[in-house]
This record gives sequence, structure tokens and C-alpha cells, in this order.
Amino acid sequence: MKKIILLRGPVWILACSIVVAGCAGGRIVPMGKDTYMVERGGWPHMNQFALETHCLKDANRFCEKRGLAMVPISRIGRDGQVFQNNATFKLVFRAVPPNSPMNVPPEAGNEHLVK
Repeated sequence: MKKIILLRGPVWILACSIVVAGCAGGRIVPMGKDTYMVERGGWPHMNQFALETHCLKDANRFCEKRGLAMVPISRIGRDGQVFQNNATFKLVFRAVPPNSPMNVPPEAGNEHLVK
């Protein structure tokens, strides 16, 4: 009986770790010259704006480590709906030098920010 109880602890920790890692996301993926994508997924009860914050932080951190500025190109998100789909958000951005003419603030609310 004690062996089963001891086995539940490590199995429970492993299961929780897998669930958390699966929803974490935040991996930066190169898409071309100076262009990258970061995507995050969440739970059905989340909205896309919670994930957008994480994506923007990930992208800014990525660029700051390289001495570059982050310029959003597109933002696409979907709110979660219980029993239908999880929340998702995808950010495509450019990493440009801070003094580049491409380093301009985007207009708020546009889906496709830089053309």
C-alpha cells in the first residue's frame, strides 16, 4: 500500500509539469531576415489579451538580449471558449537596430501593424 502512495507523488509532479510546459509556449521561432514569431496557448477560460502580454514580453526580452528593438508586424489571437477551444495568441515581429528607420511605434489596435 505504501508503494502505491509513494508512486503517486512523482507521477503527480510529472503530470503537472507536462501540463504547465504544454501551455507555456514562448519559444521564439525565426521566420526570415530579422523576422520572428512567438506563440502562446492557454486554457479555455483565458482571453487572448493575457497571452498577448506574455508574447510581447518574450519578444522584448529576446530583442533586448541582442541589443535590438522589437517592432510588431502582426498580432493574431483567439479567446478561449469552454468545451470548444483554448485561448491562443501569435505575434510576428522584427528585431531591428534601435536607430533603424524601421523602429517606429505601431498604431494601437491594428492586426497587421507593419507592411
